[in-house]
Amino acid sequence: MKRTAVASLTALALLAAPAVYAGNGHTLHGVGAVNSSMGGAGVALPIDTLGGLLLNPALATEQDGSHFAFSAEYNTATNAVSSSVATPFGTFSGKTEEAGDTALIPAFGWVHHTKGSNFAYGIGFLGLAGFGADYPQDPGNPILAPQPNGFGRVYSYYALLKVPTVLAWKLSDRFSLGLSLNVARASLQADPAGFASPDCSGPAGPCYVPHVNLDSAWGYGAGIGLYYKINPAFALGASYNTKTSFQDFEWNSAHANPGLPNYGTSRKIRLGLDHPAQAVVGLGWTPTNQLALALDYKWINYENAAGFGDVLGFKDINVYEAGVQYKATPKLALRAGYNHSEVPIPDDRTFFTIEVPAVFVNHYCVGLGFQATDSLTLDLAYYRVPNSTITGPFVGPTGPVPGTSVTTRSGMKSVVATFNFALPQ
Repeated sequence: MKRTAVASLTALALLAAPAVYAGNGHTLHGVGAVNSSMGGAGVALPIDTLGGLLLNPALATEQDGSHFAFSAEYNTATNAVSSSVATPFGTFSGKTEEAGDTALIPAFGWVHHTKGSNFAYGIGFLGLAGFGADYPQDPGNPILAPQPNGFGRVYSYYALLKVPTVLAWKLSDRFSLGLSLNVARASLQADPAGFASPDCSGPAGPCYVPHVNLDSAWGYGAGIGLYYKINPAFALGASYNTKTSFQDFEWNSAHANPGLPNYGTSRKIRLGLDHPAQAVVGLGWTPTNQLALALDYKWINYENAAGFGDVLGFKDINVYEAGVQYKATPKLALRAGYNHSEVPIPDDRTFFTIEVPAVFVNHYCVGLGFQATDSLTLDLAYYRVPNSTITGPFVGPTGPVPGTSVTTRSGMKSVVATFNFALPQ
């Protein structure tokens, strides 16, 4: 019965994983309503099944019994791109907004720890990362003008589902160690495929960029986590997840330049796109039974992740997270959080990353939890990421183009609902 349930959840999660509009680079700042409402903080605060599976496998030893969580996040993006080109007749400029694309992001988790045992284990199915853009061809916006003068229509879809399998040991009353095997499945589509070599008619162009349809790949990585309880009020936590190494995405495409003799003939396009390694350290503080606070620092290593570092030019980012939970009554918990992320895209790479809108900085988060029965708690969260922008020049075959600029704007808002079940031992 358990094997059937796990297999069904795996299949459902793989089928349901949509594009994610992300938050810390191309990765969500949190998973589930509890972790999301606390700004993604919690590597040293064991109050949440999904947050523990995401941040620190060692936290599995800190909640007795079986805990199962089902979560859905409804995410709305507010992306836009604008550009300008100086001409002898004046400046040609335009702006195009997306239609408020949405995504429904699933997450499942299960953790078991028998009271008195030194071992705990669990598994998660976490819709964790992605990006998406959908701009129409727009003759009034230089960068979206028909090829070869612009990109034409721009569409991208990327979604990543992470499946961590967790094993944790309680080495003493104060110290726990956790390990995770991370399996991931990702899907990618891009039109045009800006990461592919364009078909150019000589060094000065014109250039045409091919497109690629949806392809999927498997990835594998590992993680380690530590949890140390200094005293009943203070705890320290730390975790490290290796990069998730993916198989190359591969597509059968076609040469796109109608001015070349190979126009329309087959070409193979490949892209290696790994999920970056990340390290998290943090402090958990529970001064009373009603109050809990979390402070985390996260480092995301984009520069050593294939595809992100070498092709898109992403840089490593630092992320700062803070969250607080207050139990107003024995059945009602109130939460708030803040997350500040650096932007991984340098200004001079803006032109190449309009399909990867990862310009998210400040996250303002609130939430609550209501214990409906002894075994069921409903958690809700809302967070908003105000619009942020980056600006850089157009880039041609010979380098940056003088008198040009392109600006990408990203923002989003999201609602999260999680059902948490505490099952009898």
